[in-house]
Amino acid sequence: MDEMDQNTLRKLQMTELEMLAELDRICRKNAIPYILDGGTMLGAVRHGGFIPWDDDVDVRMLRKNYDRFCEICRKELDSKYFLQTYRTDSGYRWGYARILKNGTVFKRKGQHKMTARNGVFIDIFPDDNLPAAFWGKKMCNGISWLCRKLLYSEVGALNKNKFSSWIGFNFLNMFPKYWGHKGVEYLTEKYADCNTPHVRCLSWGAGFESKGFLKKWHTETKEYTFEGLKVPGPIDMEGYLTHIFGTDYMKLPPEEKRYPGHVADYIDFGEEV
Repeated sequence: MDEMDQNTLRKLQMTELEMLAELDRICRKNAIPYILDGGTMLGAVRHGGFIPWDDDVDVRMLRKNYDRFCEICRKELDSKYFLQTYRTDSGYRWGYARILKNGTVFKRKGQHKMTARNGVFIDIFPDDNLPAAFWGKKMCNGISWLCRKLLYSEVGALNKNKFSSWIGFNFLNMFPKYWGHKGVEYLTEKYADCNTPHVRCLSWGAGFESKGFLKKWHTETKEYTFEGLKVPGPIDMEGYLTHIFGTDYMKLPPEEKRYPGHVADYIDFGEEV
């Protein structure tokens, strides 16, 4: 299903909204700060909910809050859901967490051979300190880039469209994936006490990540309405969204670019939502 029909897309969004509400419940109960991220934050500001063609939910937490959230989820996450990390699922390769809805299926194109648990999900990105010094930032970004490539290699090794990349990913796929996780853990610990105004998700490779996010975007927040749910985001939403999308973030893209970001071959919602 390269093109998702509107009914399926809306059902996907509502399933993800369920999981966002569950995350919000746990965070409010345990005083764990988080913020909406990326297109989810843009959707809250520009549309009051999902961007009409968006197919995912993203949130961010500072590392200490992320670790606490993951720990608390072991006891408090509703049994309808599963917190997926590389510690809870040996087949999962990414360095950020997901909440999956049990009984659902979301087979992403190009990732069929991965052994991780599968289902409709939302992403939870941990932000670590990014050093302010030029060479410290270069080293941090460089090591995290290599870790991400190693962890992605299982998927990249299946893509033969670009021969040089295919060769590189096949080479990296020979190494244990835990090396990638250990590399990120090393950076997390190394810069844990770094006095810097910037943070980044070491396990996510979007271009704006390497510049870092202002830490105040995590600590100076207010509530926004997202599909009727009150959720936190930065007070400085203009600075935050400009950092990610540029100054024209309120302008709709041309129609040919209004499509979901995750191409799925098969989706099954299990019980009706």
